[in-house]
Amino acid sequence: MWKKTAAILCLVLVMTCGCGGASGETDSGAAKTEEVKIPEDSRKASTADNKEQSAAENTSASAGTQAVADAETGNTGSTSPEAAFTGETASAGRTGTNAAEYAAESRGLIVIDPGHQQYGNSEQEPVGPGASETKMKVSGGTSGVATGVPEYQLTLDIGLQLRDELEARGYTVIMVRETNEVDISNSERAAVANEADADAFIRIHANGSGDRGVTGAMTICQTPGNAYNGDLYEESRRLADCVLNAYTEKTGIDYEYVWETDSMSGINWARVPVTIIEMGYMTNADEDLLMQDPQFQEKMTDGIADGIDAFMAEKTAEERHTNE
Repeated sequence: MWKKTAAILCLVLVMTCGCGGASGETDSGAAKTEEVKIPEDSRKASTADNKEQSAAENTSASAGTQAVADAETGNTGSTSPEAAFTGETASAGRTGTNAAEYAAESRGLIVIDPGHQQYGNSEQEPVGPGASETKMKVSGGTSGVATGVPEYQLTLDIGLQLRDELEARGYTVIMVRETNEVDISNSERAAVANEADADAFIRIHANGSGDRGVTGAMTICQTPGNAYNGDLYEESRRLADCVLNAYTEKTGIDYEYVWETDSMSGINWARVPVTIIEMGYMTNADEDLLMQDPQFQEKMTDGIADGIDAFMAEKTAEERHTNE
């Protein structure tokens, strides 16, 4: 009897060791790193030059620091705008966090593109897929007439605050850039949103005018006849309306209008609902100072987030981005 019991105990020990080994191998798999790549664009309604900016960020499931390193060196990966536009790539990521792992309970996936970058790139790129017309890849933007703060810094500050606010509200967020030292074209910025199959692509800018008395906020989207993505007009226009209405209501900044134009590269390359928000005029001293006030910046980010809430409220659960 004793021998039989000992044999059984030995068998149990062998089986237990075998399960433990298999489980340990599964749990110790190597972390997977994925890159996010894209296109971008943006231009002022009252300024002559093209303004666009953004930064593609690498993201790793276990090492978010890689994204920061890539952003600082301007590394945006190898995905072409054409591939992202046509859906030939499926890679999507989230800067500094788990790569392409979106919570099932997420309210949606939002891509934020803080406009411009520290140094512009005057090289040319097509204004849309297959276009013969070209524009400069990205510019540095304008700057505050009273504060001297460059637009690329203001848009990054608001972009990061908007990310935090949206995450607090339950959204999954991808940042096109999290540093100013990048070199990402307008078309590449749009590619980030395309690859991620974003529910909304929010491009953040501030305006400028030769008339320093001009104030107000506007949003921008494509026209119904856009040769590249006119089929997305209705959703993009609704997004533009929702964001502008909520933003001006929350901040008290004058409502200008929704500008429909097909001159924006970052919009033309997008295959998801997209809008540019021009938050105010940095060429107006009062508005420039206002947009640098920390408490007012909270209203700015809350207003944009409220607009996204309004837009997403009309999407069904099936229409929202999921991890399936």
